[in-house]
This record gives sequence, C-alpha cells and structure tokens, in this order.
Amino acid sequence: MGWVRCGLLAAGLLIIASCTTGTGSTPAETPSGESQRVIVTLAGNFRPEGELGDQARRAQRTAIRAAQDAVLAEVPTAQVIRRYDAVPQLALVVDAAALDRLQHSPRVAAVQQDTAQQSG
Repeated sequence: MGWVRCGLLAAGLLIIASCTTGTGSTPAETPSGESQRVIVTLAGNFRPEGELGDQARRAQRTAIRAAQDAVLAEVPTAQVIRRYDAVPQLALVVDAAALDRLQHSPRVAAVQQDTAQQSG
C-alpha cells in the first residue's frame, strides 16, 4: 500500500512539475472558433498528499475543488475533460477567448497544451 501511494504521489508531482517549470508547451494562439485541449494548473499553496495527514488531505481536496469551481466560473464555455482530486489541475477544451481568460487569471498558475491526448 505504501508503494502505491508513493507512486501516485510521484506521478502527481511530475504532472505539477511539468506544468510549472516550463517543460511543457504553452498553448499557441487559437484561431477564432477553434478549440484546443489544455491542462490548467491552479494557483495556490498546495502540498503533496504524502506530506499531509488524513484531515489535512481532505481539507486540501476540498480547497482544490473550490479553486477548480472558481476557475470554471471564469470560463463557462470550457468543456471539462477531467477534474483532478489530488492535484490542483483541470484538463479542459477551450476556445481562444477562454484560453486568454485562463492565461490572465490570478487563479491560474500555468496553462499548457495537453499533448498526452489519446489517439484513435
């Protein structure tokens, strides 16, 4: 059980690191009317769950959900692909206007193009 948690924590940290260290690609300008998939990393002080006790983990997940709700309220045209529970991120499909709002939102730490799309 400990190794599974450790593996999930490591995977979550890699996702966060790739979104916040600039190793991912920033979404290009989207022509009007076209949409693209993006990963949105939320701004805030979030800690890896492995560093938290049960109560703090639950509180952090509640805070992540509230932060996701606030960001989604800013971009009502966005299509939600995935809401993550343990990491402060969202996978969305956005148009040019929503992308611009996300890139300028104080609630958002980073926006990167979702390059891990499934093919077929």
